[in-house]
Amino acid sequence: MELHQIEEKLRWYEAREAILKRISPELTSVIDLDKFLIATVQELGRMMGVDKCDFIVPNGDQRLRVEYEYRKDGSVPSTLNLRIQLRENGWEASSIGTIVVNDAAQDKFDEGLREILTRNGTRSFLCIPVVFQDELLGILGFHHCKEVHKWSEDEINFLKSLTQQTSIALQYTRLYTRMEKEVEITKTLLEITNEINSKVDFSEITSFVLRKAVELLDATYGSIGILDTAERKLSITTFYPEGTPSLRNIGLNVSLNAPYYDAILDKKTVSIFGEEALEDSRQLMNALRGRSAIINPIVIDNRTYGTLNLVWDIKKDIFKPHEVELVSGITSQMAVVLEKNRLSSELILLKRELTGVSASEMIVGVSKKIEKCVETALSVIDSDVTILVQGETGTGKELIADLIQKNSNRKDKPYIKINCGAIPETLIEAELFGYEKGAFTDAKVQKIGKFEIANGGTIFLDEVGELSLNAQVKLLRVLQNGELFRIGGNQPITVHVRVIAATNIDLEEAIRNQRFRSDLFYRLNVFPIVIPPLRERKEDIPLLAHHFLEIYKKKSKKLIIGISDDAMKLLKTYDWPGNIRELENITERAVITCTRKVVTVDDLPKNIIDSVKKETDSRIVVEIGSTMDDVEKRMITETLGYTRGDKKHAAEILGITRKTLYRKLKGYNLL
Repeated sequence: MELHQIEEKLRWYEAREAILKRISPELTSVIDLDKFLIATVQELGRMMGVDKCDFIVPNGDQRLRVEYEYRKDGSVPSTLNLRIQLRENGWEASSIGTIVVNDAAQDKFDEGLREILTRNGTRSFLCIPVVFQDELLGILGFHHCKEVHKWSEDEINFLKSLTQQTSIALQYTRLYTRMEKEVEITKTLLEITNEINSKVDFSEITSFVLRKAVELLDATYGSIGILDTAERKLSITTFYPEGTPSLRNIGLNVSLNAPYYDAILDKKTVSIFGEEALEDSRQLMNALRGRSAIINPIVIDNRTYGTLNLVWDIKKDIFKPHEVELVSGITSQMAVVLEKNRLSSELILLKRELTGVSASEMIVGVSKKIEKCVETALSVIDSDVTILVQGETGTGKELIADLIQKNSNRKDKPYIKINCGAIPETLIEAELFGYEKGAFTDAKVQKIGKFEIANGGTIFLDEVGELSLNAQVKLLRVLQNGELFRIGGNQPITVHVRVIAATNIDLEEAIRNQRFRSDLFYRLNVFPIVIPPLRERKEDIPLLAHHFLEIYKKKSKKLIIGISDDAMKLLKTYDWPGNIRELENITERAVITCTRKVVTVDDLPKNIIDSVKKETDSRIVVEIGSTMDDVEKRMITETLGYTRGDKKHAAEILGITRKTLYRKLKGYNLL
């Protein structure tokens, strides 16, 4: 071997040792796979004097992706995140070897590779696979873009030798990083488990799990979806954070096309990222108001009930395995919570959807008051006890009765509904208890009453406070003894009926006015359920409004995508004396009058606009000479007075977060 060859080999040997020393600090200080590979391409790129050095990693079945690159200067085109489909180029991952291209314009080599190199401005190219125990870990690519370069044998051998050293370090770093991620995931899931076990309120648990998932993965928002197998869609029930701008006009129902629906039903995680995936999922991502998403099924008893959805408003190039694994683990915790909280309103909504209960019968709401009401109702579903549902007109008393019936062990038995206020006093007894033939002039045939028809099942007596005193006596007999007499009959008839009564009047006041029997009241009031008026659960107004919007826009066949911020603000400020029924009627009217794609203030009735305007027409007078602290304290105090102590609403009006409001209240000694 001649002297210059020995010197050349010595130079390459010294270069290899030098570059390994420069890379090794990234390996020996804090083991980080990203830092190690970034250092590798940068040091190799500089050492070899190339215009670009990249590290290409396997990304799924027969696909490669450029994940790390070094560029000599800004004039060199970037190929970061470039995806290469191997089979389309006639390659196999297992057969990739060293590829040497001295002149991309003149040399003979694969046409698929030529197209990629030409598109990215590469004139000379060297590709060396990084292999450890026959596993392809990645590919190192070296590019000369400005001039043609003839690769020498010494260069190629040097880089092959260096790649062998790199493969060992890379495998070690990968294993360490994987173990570190597993420890991190286990620790996170343990924290979530401990936090869940320390809470008893289901809505708190749901909010916590969503918040934790969003924070850990830096998502734009998270949500819980209910899988509707009848209509192949997700019904979104819970969001975090609630104030996310992209959620202002989001629909509550998200349609799923075949691949995504089948995957979720089959208990598989759906990951949507990159341009190709976005093309296939454009409709779904438009509905979710995002550009990337992880949708993980919530599985209970080996059956998909719903999904935990994490959405990003940026295009993610890829989701790392530990990210998907973390979402899967969090979803498993959610499933445990649902399993333990079968009486929670969230799970019942899931069950109702899966058993085909129509969307128009759903109890919509996330407020603690309505959730407590639903949980109370569900705690008595299989009992024979008499139930009294109380609430203002239009609050949904009949829906509570329906909820109890359809989830009870009497769901397949008769379910009879009677509106006591809609039947004339002279006919109500005949309707409830029936009559014998000849009992009165027009009684030409025997009539079976509603109580007999409902035998073995349930009877719902709406507006029970409107019953006459005489009818009240007969109803009391049925409740006490399970016996009734038809009008004109002498034989007692035994019935076994569960009674659910409802009223919008104050029965105790009616007792004082001698319009209602006290003994009947005590019989009915064995298990009372009080439904809150809509003005006490205003956080449910957006959900209810969008729910009714979805129903009536389908009926009218109009393309309406949501409700404007100003219109929603009015709806949330109005006091709703007619409660949910009034909101439903106003939403239906708004859909009819709407001429745009969004319901606006112009589509709302004048009485709502005038009522809100009158309520909000207030001013705060600040005296000259007041300090800024005095002004701020006055603003906070007056705003809280206006919102009747509702801190969330006050924070929205003041344009600050609820956390900031609490801090200021504490600072001014207002707590």
